[in-house]
Amino acid sequence: VREVGGTGNNMGILRLVSSLAGAPMFWFSGPMTEALGNDVVLVLSLLAYVARFLNYAWMKHPYHALPAEALRGITFAMFWSSGSMYAHKISPPGMKATMLLTMNAMYGGL
Repeated sequence: VREVGGTGNNMGILRLVSSLAGAPMFWFSGPMTEALGNDVVLVLSLLAYVARFLNYAWMKHPYHALPAEALRGITFAMFWSSGSMYAHKISPPGMKATMLLTMNAMYGGL
């Protein structure tokens, strides 16, 4: 965002948009994952990430990032919720917390 002339205020507004879009999605991601399945939701999330990154690559003005940031909130909520559900589903008995910890470590870049 700074590369196209964005300020700290622009970045704050973009982060707000991302948070406002993501918060309700955490609520709806569980039923969505149950309806569509983990695999479909994860693929949709990854495709949305591609759209976000293309938007960032082509933007010319700081506020062109608004759709990407709104999508960020949605995609992160979808990815994280369905990923957590999948990790819970495939973990061996007694290892659910360890599997979630491993997923969190991988996402965080450990």
